[in-house]
Amino acid sequence: LSSKLGAGPDLGDFIAASTKMTPEEALELKEPVGGAGHVRLPPWLKTEIPVGENFSRIKKDLRGLNLHTVCEEARCPNIGECWGGGETKAATATIMLMGDECTRGCRFCSVKTNRKPGPLDPNEPEHTAEALSRWGLDYVVLTSVDRDDLPDGGADHFAKTVELIKQK
Repeated sequence: LSSKLGAGPDLGDFIAASTKMTPEEALELKEPVGGAGHVRLPPWLKTEIPVGENFSRIKKDLRGLNLHTVCEEARCPNIGECWGGGETKAATATIMLMGDECTRGCRFCSVKTNRKPGPLDPNEPEHTAEALSRWGLDYVVLTSVDRDDLPDGGADHFAKTVELIKQK
């Protein structure tokens, strides 16, 4: 990857290639506008709708065990690539512990915000360990919402989850 990046164009190449265009010429390059006046995404920004056996199995388990992933809560466009995996790609999931409501309201984040979210699910550590043992993923990332409403910020809950995962 680094050799490909090194061989590619740099900022100077883009600046040097700048051409003077009239406003009319620039308008001709404008992306097509869709139904409600929205500019359509260029093809290189579009992602395929997630499908596949692995994707469906993980989604079904998440619902059945009442688990959350940052992939879904933050509306990640790469969810199909991570959960899908395959023969040439590693299957990955990012489990979001302590529910799906964060006590902070970061502007860059799509996770729901609530200053006083409900109590922690006491079954979440066991359900997380069970799900991960079923899925057979190549990589797992554990993350969590912020729980400023809890005295320990949820550290005990997180530790229990890790212990149970290691046991399975």
